[in-house]
Amino acid sequence: MKQIRAHLADISTRVTWVGAELEALDELIDAQAQQTPAPSPPMAAPTAPPVAPLAPPVAPVKSNQPRNFSPPRTAPVPPPAAPPPQDVWSLPHPTPHSPPAFSERVAAAAERGLVGKVLGGAGVAITLIGVVLLLLLAAQAGLLSPWIRVAGGAVLAATLFGAGLRVGRDTKRRSGAITLVATGVAAALFDVLAATAIYHWLAPIAGLAVAAVVAAGGFVVAHRWNSQPLGLMVGIPLFALAPAVTGGINELLVGFLLTYAAATLWIQLGRDWSATYVVNTVVCTAPLLALAGTTVADSVFASSLETADTRLVALLAGLNVLLAVGSAVALLRTSSRPTVLALTATASLLPVIPLTIERFDRYPGVIVLAGAALLLAALAVSGRQLPGVTHTVRVIWLATSAVCLPVGFGAILRGNSFAIALAASAVVLGAGSLVGRDLSVPLRIAASTFAGLAALVSLSEHPAARLVHSTDLPVAVRLNLVIVDVLLVAAVVVLGWSWMRVVTDSERVLVGTGTALTVLALTTAFLVDLGGALAPGDAGFRAGHTAATITWATAAAAGLVWARRHTGTARTMTVTVSLSVIALAVAKLFLFDMATLDGVFRVLAFIVVGLLLLTLGVVYAQSLTPREDRTHDAIAH
Repeated sequence: MKQIRAHLADISTRVTWVGAELEALDELIDAQAQQTPAPSPPMAAPTAPPVAPLAPPVAPVKSNQPRNFSPPRTAPVPPPAAPPPQDVWSLPHPTPHSPPAFSERVAAAAERGLVGKVLGGAGVAITLIGVVLLLLLAAQAGLLSPWIRVAGGAVLAATLFGAGLRVGRDTKRRSGAITLVATGVAAALFDVLAATAIYHWLAPIAGLAVAAVVAAGGFVVAHRWNSQPLGLMVGIPLFALAPAVTGGINELLVGFLLTYAAATLWIQLGRDWSATYVVNTVVCTAPLLALAGTTVADSVFASSLETADTRLVALLAGLNVLLAVGSAVALLRTSSRPTVLALTATASLLPVIPLTIERFDRYPGVIVLAGAALLLAALAVSGRQLPGVTHTVRVIWLATSAVCLPVGFGAILRGNSFAIALAASAVVLGAGSLVGRDLSVPLRIAASTFAGLAALVSLSEHPAARLVHSTDLPVAVRLNLVIVDVLLVAAVVVLGWSWMRVVTDSERVLVGTGTALTVLALTTAFLVDLGGALAPGDAGFRAGHTAATITWATAAAAGLVWARRHTGTARTMTVTVSLSVIALAVAKLFLFDMATLDGVFRVLAFIVVGLLLLTLGVVYAQSLTPREDRTHDAIAH
């Protein structure tokens, strides 16, 4: 290894030396090429030397021996001497190229057009701020008459728009023309908004109609030039500066932004303009979320209904959801980012959620949320027929719809009613997972989550202690608990069946066992609650526990009989669980029923369980008899 390293070091030294020599030779050649050689004087013709007279020819000597011709001997050429070893660090190294200076980078950016785009964007922002100041601060200071302010804004907008069209004829100057057109369109929109919100020359509906015409007409240029930045340069300044014109975030501002987003939807059709869709949705959703939060806060801390116009805000929130989801469906067919569009569409539901906790009138928000959940669920189920709607998009919309259900139920329902709604939803979603095909997994997960939430809500309202001690719950409460228990049993059965269809054989045994034990526990709660509802007091409580003990023993017996017909892991697991349940039933008889039950209930529980155990003993004694003995007995008879 040392020799190899030494040879490698020597090779590296020689290569470095050769490179340095080649560089020096290159510099020498360049230096000689730059020098112009001086003309040489003409040379005289050489004179021929005198020729001596020729001698007479000599006759050849005849001989019988051949003449020996030998080539001339030359001295051997010695091999070139190796260059003397030199220190690697003393050899000349090529100087590395230094990074370009800041001025050079700026010049390169200017060549690529980046500087022009940055300057154009800054010009758009500053010009629009000036327009807003003209419309707002001049009105506050009374510097110019309203007609001059509005007319000046309109003239400026038209001038910028026309200049952009003229400059944009040359495709090389198109980037600068885009900024001019965007500034003109935004200035015209601000002018219309000021005429509506500040000077009240236009009614709100008329102002929104004019704004829609201006936005749709102005964006013809963006559609013709296929320029997405033009739309972004209009939408972002509207989001930042429009609240200053309307005097804050209010219903007029939200309606104006919704109108703008709807009017500019057509230019996105057939284009992959995901950024424009995201910006337009955020431009509408963010102010609406702030307005909804303000409305709810006013209603919570106020003492009258007049402080919050919940219905109008709920209507605007519904229109925002409808616009965002509908736009996403229309744009998905040509979008390369379907997941981004789906998530953005679901974000439009955020302003609806605060409206469901409104103090005085939460029902408009709940109605909008329910409608949005149904819309997303319908799109998720039927999305396979829609172009561009991928499986991921459908899962996102289905999950959002599932989240909306408990939020809406929790807004208008309380206690057991809330648990009943969650349990019923679990049953429906679990049944849907059986036929949902590609959506079976998210449906199964949602159903399992809802069933768990229903159980938690029911236990939080009426803890499990009611199953151990007799309580004086009203009959209506007992009936609600019975409904919850029945729905939970149905949900667990459906979910167990659904999960067993997708797991392996070994996992199927575990799922089946867990399902059976869960159903047994819920059946116990159902029997106790039903006994309390039919016969309030201790009698119903004891009757329910008697039926529960008998049910435990019967279920275990059924499991043992079923296990006789199977082999392998399923048989082993079923026998083990069934015997454990029998042990629990016997322990319940002696530890709980003996102390709690009395009279006929205690007698009935002991007799029925004893008979079941006797029957199982006979059946399994027969199954354990050797097959030869049973065959011999059969022949003998």
